[in-house]
Amino acid sequence: MFTITIQLTSINAEKLSETLPPKLQFNVNLAIPSGNPFRRDNQLIVPFTFTISSIPPVVQIVLKGNAVVISSDKKELEKIEKDIREKKMPQPLIQAVFTNMLAESIILSRSLGVPPPLPGMPQLQPQQGKQPGEKHKFTPNTVI
Repeated sequence: MFTITIQLTSINAEKLSETLPPKLQFNVNLAIPSGNPFRRDNQLIVPFTFTISSIPPVVQIVLKGNAVVISSDKKELEKIEKDIREKKMPQPLIQAVFTNMLAESIILSRSLGVPPPLPGMPQLQPQQGKQPGEKHKFTPNTVI
């Protein structure tokens, strides 16, 4: 069993425009490894770069850091290192980096005063045939 910790080495977040369009699309890119992974004792250090840009260009966020895989089992670290060199990234490593960097980018977006890079919420369909002031009619499948 291994543990993954995330260490940021560079944070660059920039608001490119003062006016916000009604709709923003985000391009999200995770480059892992973004450099040569290396070993230090019972750790495998994997550099990464996480980039978010918006269309139209309103915000750009670039986060660089290291994912540190820690294991007391040397064979496990060797297997992970071999998989990375063969471009078979372990899913737990990708997931740990992506979720941590997405959370960081949400915080940075809020600080910059721009919408967070989240998928859009589905549009609610208006209910048909409902009069103003009419009480809700619940059915057994209604979710509150």
